[in-house]
Amino acid sequence: MASAGGSSRSTAALASELYEACRTKFPEDHLIYQQDLLNLGVIPNNDLSVLLQCTQSLVDQNLFRTLQDKDDRLAWKVISQKDAERLQNLSPNESLVYNVIHSTGRAGIWIRPLKARTNLHKSIIDRCLKSLESKNYIKSVHNVRFPGRKVYMLAELTPSEDVTGGAWFTDGVLDAEFIGVLSEFIEHYVSKKSWYEVPASRADKHQGKRQKVSGGDVKSDSEKQYLPFPAGYQHYPTVKEITAEVNKVGITPVTLGDESIAQLLDMLCYDNKLIALNNGVNFKSVKKPNDVRLASKTRGDVDGAAANEQFEAWLGKNGMVEAPCGQCPVFKLCQPGGAVSPENCEYFDPWLEKALGF
Repeated sequence: MASAGGSSRSTAALASELYEACRTKFPEDHLIYQQDLLNLGVIPNNDLSVLLQCTQSLVDQNLFRTLQDKDDRLAWKVISQKDAERLQNLSPNESLVYNVIHSTGRAGIWIRPLKARTNLHKSIIDRCLKSLESKNYIKSVHNVRFPGRKVYMLAELTPSEDVTGGAWFTDGVLDAEFIGVLSEFIEHYVSKKSWYEVPASRADKHQGKRQKVSGGDVKSDSEKQYLPFPAGYQHYPTVKEITAEVNKVGITPVTLGDESIAQLLDMLCYDNKLIALNNGVNFKSVKKPNDVRLASKTRGDVDGAAANEQFEAWLGKNGMVEAPCGQCPVFKLCQPGGAVSPENCEYFDPWLEKALGF
């Protein structure tokens, strides 16, 4: 009896050492085969019978998951301590349902294939799902491709874009207004990087007359002039640069990735607003920056008006227009040390406090 007890303790110790070695060397989604376990050097003399006892002990403790690969070869996966503790508190049916949901990762699983893979009656599956959700082990999300279906996955996972539709869906509904606003911002940003602004001469600056228009805006008689960059110009914006600009200005509540922005760029190319260069590495705008803004302002639909208001807020106005100097009637008389100067301007401090938060 003492020998049996000593053998049992030895198997438990070897199983624990084997588990720690697997956790260190293999990720949780890695398939571990018999030879992989023997190569760890934990099993004395590579004794297969001892290895079988250790793996069975780990499976019984829910620390190993037994699987078969596509060639019907026996394999194992390491289960984290957190998942092992969960499984130890579940009934056999709940454990079976949980393991199947776990195996689907961020894609999740619909109830029909879940029923097929577990061979459980629907009423049993419903009871297991309700129990697992109440324990916050799993969650249900709606698939944008099939709005009537609930997809189940682990509670701590973020659904894949195939399930949620990515950044362009809100609660499973396509956010057309958000797409429109962001598309306009991207087109304007690319346009500013695609055309060369002809600098006005000093004489033109003095000759240009300022006049007030409704809303307090100021505009010049002469509009800005833009020219295309010469052939062979290599500094048109890339997907990474556009993505960085979008995330920097804070248009979106979440950080967007290159893939999401690339989808919008493709759409703008199909709409003949942008041109993809160098096999999609760089992008060039068809319209000049002033034409892009004009098109944004003249959109006549109601939704477009709200989108343009947001667009203008994020895009900002000309700095000279926003500052008091742009609308000052004695602007030409203003100079340092003069009767009218920046030092004694009564409008500057209130503007700084309101606009810049100084």
